[in-house]
Amino acid sequence: MATTELYAHSLNDASALEVKEAREGDLVRRGLVLLAPAGYHLSVVRNGRGDVVAHLDLLPLDTRHRPAADVLFKSAAEVFGDKTLAVVMTGMGDDGTQGAAWIKAKGGQVFVEAEETCIVYGMPRSVMEAGLCDKSVPLGKLAAAILEAL
Repeated sequence: MATTELYAHSLNDASALEVKEAREGDLVRRGLVLLAPAGYHLSVVRNGRGDVVAHLDLLPLDTRHRPAADVLFKSAAEVFGDKTLAVVMTGMGDDGTQGAAWIKAKGGQVFVEAEETCIVYGMPRSVMEAGLCDKSVPLGKLAAAILEAL
């Protein structure tokens, strides 16, 4: 079992939501959390029936990380437009900032984890400094903030 699959199982055991490692074609639905498998970008696309499903890919190759938040965020902005809500949490670097710009350009919202609860404030800081953040929220209050925004 891959590390990300074990992580998904652990999160599933601790969460009221269903959490699983994404597989190609998984239906995106309310109450389901999909984690990108190690080494693959996760994006969302509409299939031939109009359903929103998970798509896994090695492309693009020009990202520093795989999976990359930028890839997921861009696809979400394209599929969901102004209904998109992204959350950028603790992490190094600036992954998520370009994707946040796509989301904002389509009228969506972007929340970041507040500095005081981040282990590494790099990714949220990058989004904040780019002026792309709608709300900065401590980790313990993120779920409530997301539900309030929906």
